[in-house]
Amino acid sequence: MVVDLEYDYNAAVASMDIFSQQDFDSIKEWTQKLDKSKYVPKDLTDKQLLVFYNACYGDLDRTKGCIERYYQIRKNAPEMFDNRVLSSDEVQPTVEALEYAVLPEKSCAGYDLIYHRLHSTEPSKYHLEPGCKLLFMTVDACLNKRGPQPGYIFLFDMQGVKLGHLTRVSLSFQKDRQRSLRKFFQYVQEAMPVRMREIHVFNTEPILDKLLLLIRPFMDKKFFDMIKFHHKNEDLEKFYETVVPRCALPPDHGGTLPDTQTLHKKCMQTLKSMEPYFRAEEEQRINALPDKKRDKAMEKAFKNLEID
Repeated sequence: MVVDLEYDYNAAVASMDIFSQQDFDSIKEWTQKLDKSKYVPKDLTDKQLLVFYNACYGDLDRTKGCIERYYQIRKNAPEMFDNRVLSSDEVQPTVEALEYAVLPEKSCAGYDLIYHRLHSTEPSKYHLEPGCKLLFMTVDACLNKRGPQPGYIFLFDMQGVKLGHLTRVSLSFQKDRQRSLRKFFQYVQEAMPVRMREIHVFNTEPILDKLLLLIRPFMDKKFFDMIKFHHKNEDLEKFYETVVPRCALPPDHGGTLPDTQTLHKKCMQTLKSMEPYFRAEEEQRINALPDKKRDKAMEKAFKNLEID
């Protein structure tokens, strides 16, 4: 099955601030020369490659490094990137407990907006790995539909986050899930093919300091400096004027969009419709593995299909 992104390739190239056909062709040639130990598929489409090239501002070495890390981390984090099926026993509870959305409007600077928050504030309903999986599926959906973009802003709402949620996250350091947070931040900082511009955290709770103690060791300075915190009673007028206008936000944040649950349901409908794409993308990665690892991965994928 071909991994076919939906965006218009020619329109995307025409709108990019940096593009060299010669450099882009050299990236395509480079992927063909890699051995299987890099886990990079040889049948990557032009649309797939273009999102990496754009995310790295046309820098060839950075683009190659991003592609290698992308496939290396996806191979090593199946709990976040394999079996991306909303109705699965693993993912369905998280679909109901959390909220995600690709917001329909843009930021003041024309950047895409991805929103996330709790729906249920009960800590026992929070699961780290499925939550990461849904976030990355949402990013993939945006790339699939919209293609290369000049930037992304992530909006996270801390409303309802409690000590119990941090306990759930800290449990990810135990046993086979001990590297989950490290994998998450490695992917976001080194491999996710988007131009990350800013991260805004709303309704910061007193527990924020404890959260930062937990996750700060995984962030490099450049990434941490992108994060802007907004406490509950902060006047957001400057934010509306310079970062994200009211027309691009849901009502809980002073905006005029539909409510967050409506936006979340629409996002989940999009992810559901993309399940053939997610399956094809996983198969593409499996086919790029060395023979022994490929056989093992295919066996696991078939078992997941039988369960679903």
